[in-house]
Amino acid sequence: LKCHRNEIQLLVAIVNYKTNLHRPRKGLCSNWLASLDARTGVTIPVWAKAGTLVLPKDHKTPLIMVGPGTGCAPFRAIIEERASLGVGGCFLFFGCRFSKKDFYFAGQWKSLQSKGALQLFTAFSRDDETRTVYVQHRLKEQADLVFRLLTDQSAFFLVAGNSKQMPDGVMTALKDILCTSGHKTMAEADVFVKELERTRRLHFDTWS
Repeated sequence: LKCHRNEIQLLVAIVNYKTNLHRPRKGLCSNWLASLDARTGVTIPVWAKAGTLVLPKDHKTPLIMVGPGTGCAPFRAIIEERASLGVGGCFLFFGCRFSKKDFYFAGQWKSLQSKGALQLFTAFSRDDETRTVYVQHRLKEQADLVFRLLTDQSAFFLVAGNSKQMPDGVMTALKDILCTSGHKTMAEADVFVKELERTRRLHFDTWS
């Protein structure tokens, strides 16, 4: 609200594809929204509901945010507000299929990076036909950074997005990071994760 007064902004992926049997599938709400013409003065009823993500009281506490696809939407709001306060410490791991097709807010991320308000790590899973890359792979590539933020700076670890395979993949990557960069056993990594959950520094906000 500090950055977009009197506005509610939505990030909606239009569901429009064909099944393996070449039958068209369209999302009812997303395609209805896409069909609207803003010039006609259409009114859309919207209900605001509190999210489940918990943020640190100290704005200077680093945030490790994993938001593939539309999961980046809540993190965009968080990063914008921190930037308006002149605070950085935002580390966003964003993923999508193609860098040229569904890289949401690419221009804004670039601007925030240039201002020092954001460090962005991207995973475009379909750009390279020889290798599939997801956000969990980028997390593991930045294992030392992630571990240092969690242990030395008490960073929060926040995840938002699709609830199918991504959350499990991210959790596995986090435990691998604790084992490799933190030299912990898997049992010790499990204890560390449970402590993050107990102290409310680890949150998943996912949907199907």
